Amino acid sequence: GYNKYVRETPKASLPLECRNAPWVFEVTVNDVVAHLRIMAGIASGELFATGALFIAVPPGVDPNPVPVAAALAPPGKLDAIGETARFARANAVEQQFADLGLASNAWGIGADLSENGRGVLLANPHFPYTGTRRLYEMQITVPEYVNFHGAGLYGSPIPQIGFNDKLGWSHTVSSSRRFTMYQLALKPGDNLTYIKDGVEKPITSEMLSIQVATGGPTPVTLQRRFYFSEYGPMLAADAVTSGGLPAWGAAGTAYTYRDANADTRNLLDTWLKMARATTLEQFRDVFRNCGSTLWVNSTYADDQGNAYYIDSSSVPNLSPTAIAVVKGKMAGSPAYKALFDSGLTLLEATSRDDWVEGTCRGLVPYEGRPQLARRDFVQNSNDSYWATNPAAPLEGYSPLFGPERTAQGPRTRIGLYMLKNPAVAGFGAEAPAGQDGKFSGADLARVLHNNRTWYAEEFLGELRSRCTLVGAGLVNVTGGAPRSVESACNVLRAWNGRYDLDSVGAHVFRVFIADYRSKFATNLTIPFNPADPVGTPSTPAPVVPADIANDPMLMSLAAGLNRLDQAGVAYNATLGSVQVFQPTGGAAPGGTAVALGASFPWHGGDGTIDGAFNAVRTVSSPVWEDTRIPRINPPTIASTAGLSSTPGLGWQIAYGTSWHFGLEFTPNGPKALGLVSYSQSTNSASPFFNDQMLRYSQKNMRAIPYSEAEIAAALLPGGEKTLSLF
Repeated sequence: GYNKYVRETPKASLPLECRNAPWVFEVTVNDVVAHLRIMAGIASGELFATGALFIAVPPGVDPNPVPVAAALAPPGKLDAIGETARFARANAVEQQFADLGLASNAWGIGADLSENGRGVLLANPHFPYTGTRRLYEMQITVPEYVNFHGAGLYGSPIPQIGFNDKLGWSHTVSSSRRFTMYQLALKPGDNLTYIKDGVEKPITSEMLSIQVATGGPTPVTLQRRFYFSEYGPMLAADAVTSGGLPAWGAAGTAYTYRDANADTRNLLDTWLKMARATTLEQFRDVFRNCGSTLWVNSTYADDQGNAYYIDSSSVPNLSPTAIAVVKGKMAGSPAYKALFDSGLTLLEATSRDDWVEGTCRGLVPYEGRPQLARRDFVQNSNDSYWATNPAAPLEGYSPLFGPERTAQGPRTRIGLYMLKNPAVAGFGAEAPAGQDGKFSGADLARVLHNNRTWYAEEFLGELRSRCTLVGAGLVNVTGGAPRSVESACNVLRAWNGRYDLDSVGAHVFRVFIADYRSKFATNLTIPFNPADPVGTPSTPAPVVPADIANDPMLMSLAAGLNRLDQAGVAYNATLGSVQVFQPTGGAAPGGTAVALGASFPWHGGDGTIDGAFNAVRTVSSPVWEDTRIPRINPPTIASTAGLSSTPGLGWQIAYGTSWHFGLEFTPNGPKALGLVSYSQSTNSASPFFNDQMLRYSQKNMRAIPYSEAEIAAALLPGGEKTLSLF
């Protein structure tokens, strides 16, 4: 389909960002496979691609690429090639490789909690609204072979999240590790040889060439030598951490890594086999046979009332001895623990720390993966497997799958609260499962848009009581003048506690909690208790009436109000008037982005800062995700969850709830309500560019057609085409 479109569409008629571009041409099978390999490495090797991997060279070697024909290189143009990598080294910090900025919610509801005794599924991936990580809705039907409705990342011919007539699943980004770093002990005086188990091993290299547009009439061919150990590419460790790990050759060491997703031979087979499964055991068989979903968990429900969770990502299989060494180092070395907590598993280049190859080519096999089958529920919101269902904690797994018995994030907490209290509305307009306390697909569709947040339900009542105590009195502001918070307190008293378009006060609470979050460690008095993962940590320190001006909660509110004032945002504004999705782009790389059509008021809140289940957020990037296509990127104010400092712009949402649906299985087949929030097409001239944006803004989910009759009834004029493959 892609090549047919490119062949038949004049370059002058392409979307604005691609119009007349020389880089738009037909693709080959190799191009598709290369793209899929990049997709596989999103949450593993790609983390290093433009920084620590790019500048990993032996001492004295220039990391910059050089032109094959020097005369073809325009003066000054090549200096920019390595700018990103050099910046990474000069500004190396303890990067959070464990926090990938990707998120999702998924619930699998079993027979005991469903209205009709069959399975129910909530799918809510949170992904970018631009670039190649958008999800594209499709149905794949091959008679007598597969019939599956879902959505896949751009460039994937098979959906990754969806359902057939017997079962369905969704994915959430896993807390697992998909790579391990190795410290190499270099041979004295030789930076290209290391010693492993007393044996000399070579560091090899390969010269790679690419063509780069530098502004001239023809591309320039650049070449660069990259270096490899037996484990994989070499890394510039000093570009990964600041003051932690030394540069290549310093202290007689060098660093490399092994990527669990470097081998992508089964990438599409896994999802195809999942889509063809018709029972829970067949679904499990995919992973018994070493299937992997790369960097995500799988949460499942079926027509038999089964709910199932498995961390189906690619995780290195370390021996019990190697795991014991890792745990010992974490216990004995704060520096090592800091590395591990940031997502870096540092091993030694010894056979002890090599991956156990086993039956799955070095990955943890099915039996060693965290998994849970239930008849009530399973869930995941990007915390580890441990609290999949608090009634049956999962413990005793490799630390490379994630932490156990640790505090859960706010999306997990509000999700578990709703699952454990399905008939309690809280701040919601209605109870998650209605008055009967049992879920249907329509109930889950409403949960997706109910816009409840954990932090509002936990702290709003206490904040209101402190507002009453201070009244019209002044509150101190760190580094600023004391001020009144009375007018904002009046808004918060009337707020419905939700992040709906017509909610007045949501943004006031947002700037409060964005500041107060930094005080949790010192101001909350009840610590995390593994026996109560939903309710703890909690409870702000008691108020001191005589020192109300220095109350931490009120001081955070005052600081947040100053930030709203800076942006010119009224306290009594509705959320829909200050939080929007404005598609932007419309320019080729190097051009100036423009607004693409209308903006849409956008409900939901930041999953981390607001603690919103329906998670949406701003993005700070001058380009579409994973591309060089420019986007409008307004400057923002710190500690506001991305509030633009330009008056009138508010919060410009560009990430979050994407392809999402509530599904139930019925005697007449699967029934689902859902949307692709940012719409199907990225072409601003298409009628399908913003139609679902409007539906999302209005909470107007559509019935998802599945059966042939439903598809025929929903077919648009001219919507059926016959393609010849030969």
